[in-house]
Amino acid sequence: MPKAQTARIMEIQRGRQNFSKKSEKYSPSTVYLQVLGSGARGVPNTLYLFSDQKRYLFNCGESTQRLAHEHKVKLSRLEHIFITSKTWRNIGGLPGLSLTLQDVGVPNITLHGPEGLDELYNATKRFVIMKEMNVAMAKCSPSEDFEDSVMSVKYVLLGPHESLLAKDPKPTTKKPKLDTNTDKQFEEFIHDDTDYYRNEIRNAEAKNKVASKEKNKTRTSPEKDQIKKKTDKVLHDLQKQPHCSVAYICTLKRRLGTLDLAKCVERGVKPGPLLGQLKNGEDVVLPDGTLVLSKDVKTPDDPGPVFIVMEVPEISYLKESEFSAHFDDGKNPVENVPAIIVHYSPPNVFNHPTYRAFLSKFGPTTRHLILNTQNSCLGSEAVHRTQHKLHLLDPDIFPLLKDVSVPAVWNAQPPVPKTGSPVRLKELEELKNKIAFAQFQNIINMEGSCKGDGMLNIDDGSKLELVAGRTLTMHYLRPHKQVDRSAEPKLHIQDYIQETMDVDGFVSSLEQFRHVVEGIRYNNGAQKEYPKLVFLGTGSCIPSKTRNTSCFVLHVDEHNSIVLDCGEGSFGQMVRFYGPKKVNAFLRTVKAIYISHLHADHHIGLIGLLQARREAFEESSTTPEAAYLLAPGQIVSWLSVYNQQFERIQNDYTLIPNQSLLYDSNTEEMTSAILARIGVQAIKTCLVSHCPNAFGVTIDLDGTHKITYSGDTLPCEELIKIGENSTLLIHEATMEDELAVEARMKMHSTTSQAIAAGRQMRAAYTLLTHFSQRYARLPRLSARMLTDNRSVGVAFDNMQVTMSDLALLPHMYAPLQLMFAEHCVEMEMKAASRAKQKERRISTHSFQPEEKAESVQSDRGQHRKSTRSRAASSSPTARARYRESNASRLRQEIKGMTVSGVIGRVPRSKSSSPVKSCYTRTVSNTSNSSAVQHERLNVRHNVSTGHIVDTRSKTLNSVARMPSKEVVEVLLTNVNRKINSANVPTVPIPSTEVCEHRSPLTVKKREAPKSTPPRSLCRSPSLSPRSNKLIKLSDTRPQDARSFPVYNKLRSTKQEYPNEMKSWMIPSNIS
Repeated sequence: MPKAQTARIMEIQRGRQNFSKKSEKYSPSTVYLQVLGSGARGVPNTLYLFSDQKRYLFNCGESTQRLAHEHKVKLSRLEHIFITSKTWRNIGGLPGLSLTLQDVGVPNITLHGPEGLDELYNATKRFVIMKEMNVAMAKCSPSEDFEDSVMSVKYVLLGPHESLLAKDPKPTTKKPKLDTNTDKQFEEFIHDDTDYYRNEIRNAEAKNKVASKEKNKTRTSPEKDQIKKKTDKVLHDLQKQPHCSVAYICTLKRRLGTLDLAKCVERGVKPGPLLGQLKNGEDVVLPDGTLVLSKDVKTPDDPGPVFIVMEVPEISYLKESEFSAHFDDGKNPVENVPAIIVHYSPPNVFNHPTYRAFLSKFGPTTRHLILNTQNSCLGSEAVHRTQHKLHLLDPDIFPLLKDVSVPAVWNAQPPVPKTGSPVRLKELEELKNKIAFAQFQNIINMEGSCKGDGMLNIDDGSKLELVAGRTLTMHYLRPHKQVDRSAEPKLHIQDYIQETMDVDGFVSSLEQFRHVVEGIRYNNGAQKEYPKLVFLGTGSCIPSKTRNTSCFVLHVDEHNSIVLDCGEGSFGQMVRFYGPKKVNAFLRTVKAIYISHLHADHHIGLIGLLQARREAFEESSTTPEAAYLLAPGQIVSWLSVYNQQFERIQNDYTLIPNQSLLYDSNTEEMTSAILARIGVQAIKTCLVSHCPNAFGVTIDLDGTHKITYSGDTLPCEELIKIGENSTLLIHEATMEDELAVEARMKMHSTTSQAIAAGRQMRAAYTLLTHFSQRYARLPRLSARMLTDNRSVGVAFDNMQVTMSDLALLPHMYAPLQLMFAEHCVEMEMKAASRAKQKERRISTHSFQPEEKAESVQSDRGQHRKSTRSRAASSSPTARARYRESNASRLRQEIKGMTVSGVIGRVPRSKSSSPVKSCYTRTVSNTSNSSAVQHERLNVRHNVSTGHIVDTRSKTLNSVARMPSKEVVEVLLTNVNRKINSANVPTVPIPSTEVCEHRSPLTVKKREAPKSTPPRSLCRSPSLSPRSNKLIKLSDTRPQDARSFPVYNKLRSTKQEYPNEMKSWMIPSNIS
């Protein structure tokens, strides 16, 4: 991690620690529970506890950080995570969330849960690097409670009764018979100690390394022997640990009532220590002998409500005696009865008569929040917003999501574009009816009866108040105990369509695109449904609300499919795309899963997918078949530890190392079984330039269609070799071309590099994916890329493409730019800002020292060496050296500039310091006559010493200030003398009237110059020759104004430019 980023994180951590210490003195005034994930299939069952001081999580499944990001649930003050059991549904989001918390400066995280939970971080330490955040494991013992300034927590360990403990069932998963798939074969991979965030430099070195390992499998070093012994011991110890669950009985800290000062005055209590005693609940006696009772002058204290979080995996785990102190039986205090109980128990346990009888003992005042798979809310509104917009382009490529758990809100009238162009009103009406019908079907299919407020009732006479968990359902614990569902997500489909139609030019661009689509599909004839690609994750690094991490599905035919890469939340994406009812049928077609490399964003969703696939086979009452796992062999190190400590998954996959599928290796016997089962002709891999053991792959489907997937890589010759003449190249394009240096540092490709790879391998089409989340909606491509390459498309989440649809993708970018116009403008502004910062850095470093101003250019190196030697001999302090060099640079900077304006006088400072106020000057750099650059210069002139000190402001819109007029005139005289001696053309300086200080500062013109200077030199915003009006000094022209859509729009429509734009408008003779 870069030193600057490390220092930033440490600074944030210190601030958070100081805040935490200060807040511990007070009891929180607002506390509520908020559902982040409802527990539905494919969604995390995550509960968020908010307080004024700290934040807590209960369970952390896959996609927790994605939902938190979308719904703006801030986790920066998170300190404790409570896990009820060691299942992937509860811990699948911990690796990704931990990396995000580290980046935002969270210093420490404490895990609470079953013993051995922290081994998750030991198992993932090669691809989840935790250097800046400490992860600790709390000792969860019934004899030791947890307590902080917000609440106290009692641990209740739940486990099966000794007599009910069952032996591990025999594996029911049918594994393919491959003689080569033995534990001994993968022994070298189990003890993997590779750092997967160490960039690999050359493909040849990596390939030789893999080859040498194949030749020397029997050789072991002493270090590897030690690693093997430690790993074997951990696995042996973990295998003996019984599976258990932890329940948490939480009690908020008591909060003192509020003191009523009016009542204190009535009773004669004077300001002083007596008020503090009354607030603390102490009765006081006044000097006149009057007794003042605390309860008479303050509101009642809040004793601290109780809430319970529990998961009972099986009915045999239930221990009623552990909760008897909180039953509403008339013996326990009222404040001990819990306000709410959160249930993670599965539906078969929750509906069990014994469990129902247990719930009834808490009384009617206790609410029961259900977070399990019987819920249906998937929780995301942003994915629907994006998909409904994209659906307007082509309903086949961008079908509507099958997730109908988020209710839709409909307006009375359909949207109409502002331009008045015809809209597909009939299609919009059909869309409305389709969504409304789906919502109706979803309500019918829900288990149990449902009231309008989402409360579920059980018709058994118990009168329990059950709350079905939905994303953002809130239960307040303080100051009032109540349920709030107002924040739950809703779909406003007509608004999504309206805001898209309202973009100027979108309707006409959409009509043009559809005309092209009709022509292409007419020429192609009847479309074939297979092979087909479904993209489920097209983002990089961390998931965003519109792009999930890498995953896509290759449907070979109706009965066979391959999943390529499997980032966090991939199964949830499948549920959204295929629907809760049909996702199981799809999972049964998955015959193979390919993992390109072992970075977390490409494989952390694998375990969840394997478990869901097993459940799909169990639902159909068929014997599960293990999926082929084509992955770097080192993945077995992570999977083995998880299989031993957490859950059994070894029977759900058959590992085929990517190393054995290299295109120049002889592995026909091994791959023949895979090819026959999947229904493809060939699968070959190659090493690519990314992290160690990173692979690209090419899949020959039927001799006609060949698909190549790059994974993450720099431009790679090996990939071009195996992907030659591909039908489709799916290539990562993480960053735009202007960030090529950063892309190389992180071993990623830019858009131009990805397109060039497709051109070099003669691929018919290239589809870009794996975009940095800075381009969450649309990557930044130039018009030249699209004009020169009519075979390039952009991948989106929830996009499906057949081979005949590939020709449509290059024509889609134009309407996409208008659809996401706001995002595109933002990207252009950021690009302009980066360019301006780069120019400033270049111009700053280009100024020579003062001694070099009149010397020969060829002596540059010798002069720098002599300057360093002189500085070393004098040995001034660091501050003095900086001040001297800075002043020297600024003198030369001013001497090398042509002054283009004079600024009015402002009142002098009353300070006795000889240092005068700052002044701002807009100047033109004449060191390069071919390009006139602009820079805003802030300097401070010390009259007594003659030094010029830099006070360069970080903002371009700061108010200009200047010293006395005499100082400016002396300074300008020296500058002009230097300019005249160099024979540099100057801009005539008009006479100005000294103005009083204003904000923003203005210059009042007295008379126009006699001769108008060349347009290329007249760029000062304070000296526009077109107008005699007052012009703001802060109005500076961006260097690349031509890239701004607002500029191009004004110019194309020939509208009158506002005065604020005239000062930086490009001359009409520039195209």
